[in-house]
Amino acid sequence: MSLSQTIEQWFAEAQTVAQLVAPMAAFLGFIALGIMYMGSSFPIIGQWKQDNPRAANQVVMGLLFVIAASTVASLISFS
Repeated sequence: MSLSQTIEQWFAEAQTVAQLVAPMAAFLGFIALGIMYMGSSFPIIGQWKQDNPRAANQVVMGLLFVIAASTVASLISFS
């Protein structure tokens, strides 16, 4: 097996893993974001949000990164 074939195989496996993991991570991120917004009436979550005011922004940035990474992974193709 040549080096180019090994690299192609590695990227194909990385693409498969990324296509499996990205939707799950996005789903969990949206669930977490919903809990952060809707759960503010609970004292534990409300206190946590006061202690971490940038948490929602970081979750949204993470979701955008996951969506971008999954888009790039789905566009990678080897002929």
